[in-house]
Amino acid sequence: MTWRLSSLLSRILWWHGIALLFTALVVSASVYLLLDSTADRFQRQTLRAHAESARGALRVDEQEQIRFAPPRPTPHILSVLVVDASGRQLGSMGPPSPVPARLIPRRAEPAYFTRSSRSAIFSGYSMPAQRKGQRLWIIAIQNLEHPDYIVDDVLRQFFTYALLIVGPLLLLLLAVDAWIVRRALRPVRDASALVRNLNAQQLDIRVPEARLPSEVRPLATAVNAALDRVVDSYRTQRDFTADAAHELRTPIALVRMRIEAVKDEALRAELKRDIDQLGRTVGQLLEIAELDGALPALDEAVDLRAMAVSAVSAIAPLVFARRQSIALTGTDAPVIVQGSAEMIARALNGLVENAVVHTPEGTSIEVRVEDSGMLGVSDDGPGIAESERELVFQRFWRSERSSSDGSGLGLAIVSRIAEAHGATLSLRTRPGQTLFALHFPTLPGRTDSVRG
Repeated sequence: MTWRLSSLLSRILWWHGIALLFTALVVSASVYLLLDSTADRFQRQTLRAHAESARGALRVDEQEQIRFAPPRPTPHILSVLVVDASGRQLGSMGPPSPVPARLIPRRAEPAYFTRSSRSAIFSGYSMPAQRKGQRLWIIAIQNLEHPDYIVDDVLRQFFTYALLIVGPLLLLLLAVDAWIVRRALRPVRDASALVRNLNAQQLDIRVPEARLPSEVRPLATAVNAALDRVVDSYRTQRDFTADAAHELRTPIALVRMRIEAVKDEALRAELKRDIDQLGRTVGQLLEIAELDGALPALDEAVDLRAMAVSAVSAIAPLVFARRQSIALTGTDAPVIVQGSAEMIARALNGLVENAVVHTPEGTSIEVRVEDSGMLGVSDDGPGIAESERELVFQRFWRSERSSSDGSGLGLAIVSRIAEAHGATLSLRTRPGQTLFALHFPTLPGRTDSVRG
């Protein structure tokens, strides 16, 4: 039952269905009892009327014989008989009595009774009478199981037929309830869809409280207040990162100038390497802050093939200096996607730099562009451990295979750029093969104003 009660709609329908079923059973049972009581009353009135009619027509002739004057017609399912105090039958009208006279009650007051046999149930009325000083009883007996007696049949079948009618009506009512509840909850679903789209570029989205039902409005108010606090905290953290990175740029530039005054050449080279790494980290922090803020327009037509050519040409000197190799493969035709050429270039450069810096000498690096919109960078280095594959895109995380003191922001920047462009970033790795692939939606036939 838990799965059926997991949503508000299912809970309402479940309990409403129980209430409707209970109501239908109570109403049907009440109507059945009312009809049964009414039928029993009419039946008793019929028996008493025939008994009183027979008593009015009862005569005793000169031979002390019981007769009815004039003879009274009776239904063929009803018997009228006259018995004395010993139970002896003295006269009758209609069909023979199905109940022996000795089994019929003979009391001082009129009495209703029922008798049953293996095949039928009988209802009767016993009425005392006096004729010429003789104590008599006039008995009216009716066979309730006779085919012509349809009252009991109607009552027996009423409950079954009532359920056959109530069942479809219950399902129809539940369907109507489902439609009504879904319509009533539509503002809640719309609000959920709105909040689901909340991201770093749409921080001002809030739940529209005015359209929500009054029962849900307090929850929406609390959610909006929580979103305000989260957004304020997020913006404070983002601004702090950007401000700190900006403030560090000037001291880094001054330190770089002062390093030139160091006479020890080995020490100077080591200090330059360290300050360059610090400068890259500060630059990446600024990129993260920029990507978390307002993004540039993503409406340019960008040629991935031309961009890959530029990236390979720019990084080739560093690749050869590290005694590695690099190649550009895939299609030779333009592959056009929509987005920001600058941001896509950052992502590609980040992937290529990641492959160059994090692999040893002798590694082969491949940049591949496919017509489907795939832009991939692979290498034949040692690969990434399975335990690290879910972590490589996290900020400030560095792999154990890294041979440098990188900041751990490069792949996080690539992931953020892919998200902003609606692209998917995938990783396939094994010893001797690591592939990072960006999959962009392509723009077939677009060659105008192409950026590469």
